[in-house]
Amino acid sequence: MNSIVHIFSKPISYYNNVDMGLISETDKVLLQQDACYDQSKFLINCPAPIFMLETCALARGVLPDNSITLVDDLSWVDLIECSDKSLTW
Repeated sequence: MNSIVHIFSKPISYYNNVDMGLISETDKVLLQQDACYDQSKFLINCPAPIFMLETCALARGVLPDNSITLVDDLSWVDLIECSDKSLTW
């Protein structure tokens, strides 16, 4: 089954209420940059596992929710490599 890494770098409001129905359970969501601030809103109705780039979280003083996995730069590359596509919103 195809999987996509959806990469968000802005708060969810920037995307004009993105339809989380476009994200499947086999996909992954990566929060980076200012999207880290809005993690709780990304958690709402997101069927896919959510990851947060550790360097971005540290730079912003953000602690991830328990259901969000922190990833370092090498793990981020692995997420992309193990998926069929990546989509930067």
